[in-house]
Amino acid sequence: MHLSKTAASARTCNSFLPPKIFLACLAFASLAPTQAQNAAAPSEKPAAKPESPQPASATKADDTARWLAGLPPQDEALKVSTLLPAWKNHAAAVDAAWTNSERHRLTKVREWAPAALGETCTADSPVFYFFSGADFLYAHALFPKAKTYVLCAREPVGSQPDPARIKPGELAGALSTFRNSISSLLDFSFFITKELRKDVVQRHIPGILPVLEFILAREGARISEVETVRCDDTGAISSDEQTQVGSPGVRIRFRTGEEPEQTLYYFYGDLSNGGLKIHGGVLKFCETLGTGRSLLKAASYLPHVGAFSVINEWVLEHSNAVVQDTSGIPFRKFSKDKWTLRFWGHNAQPIGLFKQHAEPDLKAAVSAAPAQPIPFGFGYQHEPANSLLILAERTAAK
Repeated sequence: MHLSKTAASARTCNSFLPPKIFLACLAFASLAPTQAQNAAAPSEKPAAKPESPQPASATKADDTARWLAGLPPQDEALKVSTLLPAWKNHAAAVDAAWTNSERHRLTKVREWAPAALGETCTADSPVFYFFSGADFLYAHALFPKAKTYVLCAREPVGSQPDPARIKPGELAGALSTFRNSISSLLDFSFFITKELRKDVVQRHIPGILPVLEFILAREGARISEVETVRCDDTGAISSDEQTQVGSPGVRIRFRTGEEPEQTLYYFYGDLSNGGLKIHGGVLKFCETLGTGRSLLKAASYLPHVGAFSVINEWVLEHSNAVVQDTSGIPFRKFSKDKWTLRFWGHNAQPIGLFKQHAEPDLKAAVSAAPAQPIPFGFGYQHEPANSLLILAERTAAK
């Protein structure tokens, strides 16, 4: 999900967003499409999902993820740092933020998706989430059984943080900046791209990788492998130690409870038509996984811009279902002979900052469809009363 992530129209921003975030929305809305590529996008439950039983010797990556997530690690060296006030404050802050996000959004998404989306939710086919930023939360909540997830956006991959190398006097600042990088996702269901790109560029906890690890740990997953990789122009994946050629990325293998092992990829990539001349290998890699399901959320309406026509065509060609908000693929691209559309919510209008992308034909289709409420905010319209979730499913006969 990425470009400039605008939480709501001027009306919605005034109603729901703090002044600082509202001003940030206005500031990054003026970015050019290729610069604004989004960094993408649910009752009472405990602060984190119940922990999966830990193996006798948890991996370093898994312990680091738990440390980032404010959860007690097993590693003795990391346990020492959890005694510091800076980490204790971090743990309390992220626990409160996660609890709030669970109560208002994430739990509702998980409870709603199986019955509403059916096999689109429960299948194990791959999930493609372009313009995603680090938003693995919604990909996992909507499609929990996928064997493989592929996220792609223009935020840096970063590297595995080493908490033991952070000096005690620098720990509070590093953790505070890291919390800033995840706050808008937990508060509003999407990343503010401009803020995310600033916050993930730090010395101690750099890039998207630590954010993904945080999410996985809070989701109750055990991480068994983290490896930085490269995807070349043929779609081949190699270890970062083997080559520096191709789109940078990271591969994370994880397991939740007794579920089969799953794999999450995040790639840095420019998804514009011009950018795909360099990063198009990511799409070729996705093709090796087979036909899948696509998620488009808070995508800064890039799919509505001519410079992103290639990624639109790829998604339509290689997906048997597309879940999106109004910032995804334009309604007119879903031909009636190939796609069946369903809607939850009712507000088909873009937020004010993207009002030029209003689609009268989508508004008419939503008005004519059976009313189906949505219990959580989705995308820029982060309040349920203003949200619209679109499900496009490929018909059996192409």
